[in-house]
Amino acid sequence: MTGHNPKTTNERVSSKMNSHIARRIGAISVAGALIMGLAGCAGANSASSSRPENEVHLLVFNDAAAAAEEALADKFNETSDVKIVVDKSPETESVAYINGVRQSLGTPDAPDIFMSWGAAQVQDFVDSGALLSYNDWIGQTPALRDAFSPAVFDQEVIDGQAYGIPVRGTQPVFLFNNASVLAANGLKPATTWKDLLSQVDTLKAAGVTPIGLAGASQWPTLMWFEYVYAQTVGNDKVAQALAGDTSVWDSAESREALDMLRQLVDAGAFGTTFDSVDYDNSPALLRSGKSAYELMGTWNYAVQAGADATFADSGLGYSAFPAFGSQPKGQLAGNVSNYYNVTADTRYPDTVKAFLQELYSPEFVQSELALGNLPTTTDVGQYIGDAPGTASAKKFLEFTNDAVQAAPSFQLSWDQAVPTASKQGMLDAMSGFFSGTLDADGFVKAMQGLQY
Repeated sequence: MTGHNPKTTNERVSSKMNSHIARRIGAISVAGALIMGLAGCAGANSASSSRPENEVHLLVFNDAAAAAEEALADKFNETSDVKIVVDKSPETESVAYINGVRQSLGTPDAPDIFMSWGAAQVQDFVDSGALLSYNDWIGQTPALRDAFSPAVFDQEVIDGQAYGIPVRGTQPVFLFNNASVLAANGLKPATTWKDLLSQVDTLKAAGVTPIGLAGASQWPTLMWFEYVYAQTVGNDKVAQALAGDTSVWDSAESREALDMLRQLVDAGAFGTTFDSVDYDNSPALLRSGKSAYELMGTWNYAVQAGADATFADSGLGYSAFPAFGSQPKGQLAGNVSNYYNVTADTRYPDTVKAFLQELYSPEFVQSELALGNLPTTTDVGQYIGDAPGTASAKKFLEFTNDAVQAAPSFQLSWDQAVPTASKQGMLDAMSGFFSGTLDADGFVKAMQGLQY
């Protein structure tokens, strides 16, 4: 899992946004050896002969999800003269994994295929000529692009060039609810912002915290900013802000978003002790009926099911973020996907292309579903019914898939789209605004002061 998980036409506008967002990645690069590694890729064609003979090396993230990728490689190798060799990274954190790749580039030890988490992590690879563009391959085999949800595929389209093929699962954020608590108070899941505000007093009067929030963990607070900004500022302008256009934070739309969030906090929607609640405890508040709602990533379903299967089957509700504003409806935020990237000096590009085509094969899609991942292929819906799991789990997967396929845009979690050095400052600004130690001007100043 990626991003916030506590355990761990494709020349669209997002192409332009990604090219801007990603240019800040140098801030998390390790100088010296890293730069030398990238420079070594300038002579990609001449370097390919030093690659291992009859082998394509795939560097996987060493976790449970790698099982599906290993099985795919084994199956591919049954009929391929050039073999896919699966190497497991010793790293268990995304930045360390990517930095390890950087340091190996230009050497015989570099992977041919590796994984990334969005354009920001690979922009310096692109700038140095270290990555292979998939555009020519897509021209020959359009399914390399068209087999995937556009909102997801476009995340690694940079300046009109496609560099990533989605792999593994997607984890958007939804508004979960305790269906019994809502029903007991004569309420239905809020579908508009007005609905949500109007339910606060009713739930407070019943002794229920309207919205559970793990404020002490900070990153759950970020999700509220992501969605309110998506519907006021718009994901495209948010992408500009995360790319360094700091004027967006002081725009009228940004201040409207802050006013709305302030209204929700001041109404008591999150209770009075949210700053002392951490993520280890917040799911239990929803499950026990002490809170009525929680805004959380799709992993929350598995968390709740693991703690109480009956609650997950019959008591856990979920919906899209309440609608409002003039922006397109159905915009998403969260952990978009992982992506497979290919180094420009790969010795066997035809083999690599053939292997990548297997990422949207029925067998691989089904193997990902069996691991609990939701692949972002356009046809995944037809396989959910036969996937392992309960009827309620499959219903949740279908809901998630419908939302992803229909999404006009999918914003990568903000703290994954800024340099590592800026993550804590961003989270502190959001926590400070919710707790009241920062007003709107203070929040704007803090966000404008971050490194992008």
